[in-house]
Amino acid sequence: MKSRLLNWYACLTERISMDAMVTALAVSAISYFFVNQIEWDLGEWVNIIFRVLFGAASVLLVLSFSGKITKFVLVLIYTATFLINRTHYDLFGTRISMGGFYSLFETDQREASEFFHLIPTASLIAVPLFAIAIAILFYRTNKEEISSKWAFVVWMILMIIPLGIALSSKGVRFDMVHNPLTTFSRVYKGVPVIGEGLLTASYYHEKLEFAELNSTKQPEFLRPDSTIMATDLVVLVIGESSTRHHYSLYGYGTKTTPFLDKMQAENANFIALTNAVAPSPLTRESLKRALTFATAEDVAPYKDLWNVIDMANQAGYYTAWLSNQAPVGAFDTVVGAIAHLSDEHAFISHEVGGDKMDVELGRRFAELIKRHPTGKLFVVLHMIGSHYKYTARSEESDKEAMMALNSATVDYDATIYHSDRMLRSVFETAEADSRPAALIYFSDHGEEVSGGAHGFPQLSKVQVDVPFIVWYDTTYADSSRVRRIKAHKDDLYPIEDASYLIADMLGWSVTDRSSHLVSSDSYVPRVPHIYNVDGEITEYQIALPHSVAGDYAKKNQPK
Repeated sequence: MKSRLLNWYACLTERISMDAMVTALAVSAISYFFVNQIEWDLGEWVNIIFRVLFGAASVLLVLSFSGKITKFVLVLIYTATFLINRTHYDLFGTRISMGGFYSLFETDQREASEFFHLIPTASLIAVPLFAIAIAILFYRTNKEEISSKWAFVVWMILMIIPLGIALSSKGVRFDMVHNPLTTFSRVYKGVPVIGEGLLTASYYHEKLEFAELNSTKQPEFLRPDSTIMATDLVVLVIGESSTRHHYSLYGYGTKTTPFLDKMQAENANFIALTNAVAPSPLTRESLKRALTFATAEDVAPYKDLWNVIDMANQAGYYTAWLSNQAPVGAFDTVVGAIAHLSDEHAFISHEVGGDKMDVELGRRFAELIKRHPTGKLFVVLHMIGSHYKYTARSEESDKEAMMALNSATVDYDATIYHSDRMLRSVFETAEADSRPAALIYFSDHGEEVSGGAHGFPQLSKVQVDVPFIVWYDTTYADSSRVRRIKAHKDDLYPIEDASYLIADMLGWSVTDRSSHLVSSDSYVPRVPHIYNVDGEITEYQIALPHSVAGDYAKKNQPK
């Protein structure tokens, strides 16, 4: 074995000079180590070594075809990516994330100007030095020193190894089919220039998804109806990774939702559906259905028919989308696409996983109400909720409150407690508004708390059992709708039917689909279906296991 490796190495050095190898490694190492925090951990160093080696192989492959002009372009590309990452590192201590990189494409001239004014002195010094060093390294190597064939073989070997490991996961295979470019971006994240190139391609691929929603049409089962008592202020709050099994509102032993508990006890127009089920344990698949008229079995209406923003726009509402998640990303392309259809959208976080507290959404909502005190207004608030990593989703006061109550899962329960605080501010703002108001709150899916994840191929209740709250303020006089919803509050309820309830709140008459409208006399409860991570459609069963976390969860990364 040792002699074979030596022979292979000898063949390689005959076809690719040692000088060229050193040059490629130097370019890749400088591009990586000067923009990353390094953790002294064996697993982290395995990733680092791969990224640097794959980056070096990419340099070798490109140099094997490069003339002077191509090298000049390469210097510009490497310098530009270094500028972006070095500035982010000096400002925030990390290489730029996927969400941050995507946000570069969403910025306007004013924001770009503000960003350049923030560039630290360290970056201003490091970037030109980097450019000079890279230029010297590139121009000291001739393409005659490198065999294109062998450079390609090395590049392919280093590309296939991590991809093969990643594809051993059923979830990654599913992601590869549905969004290959973004999945590649995750696999090769951090590889100098290659990673940024894949992120750029992924961004524009996701933008195509946005364009597809511009041709949706009005569903035949929706008709304007002036006799319907529409609410002038409609608020949709979307939670994240929030299983109702950790809500005291639904009987959980630790008092994680004191405000919602009080609302249920004292407010006659507050209804908590006790058996709401998400259509998927994945964000994109769940919201693709909950925000449109698509179902677990039929996804076509997502692109063919109106979504919640279309309905509000067509009903004459001013529409706003405030999100504590990044504008686009690996798991929420659908969300970003629909959000961009609104009159006003703001993504207060540049991280896919969120980098701000959800209470900030409540403050932004109050400001929005002040700017639009009259007229019809439809607002979507998209939380980061209880998304892993739980310690980053709540404030110290939330954790202290849960510790005082001897919570068994302090970090996760603190995220629910924080969400309860955020919802309190939203309810109070909506109730203080003079317009008739209504609010819906649900989570995209639940969470395997002990596993720190969701989206396991084996379904469980905690992954799909979600909170679902409906509220009408006291100025809304049509109590019959509240009565009908309450009559079905303990039935199984697929949250993919939320779009029908939102249509009703916006003043649309649901005609031959009224069996899906929980506020109508024609509503018919049905067993929800779930589109799982492996693409299989499963009927929800009461006998579904409560949790499948534990040993299985340890083998799977959070999605």
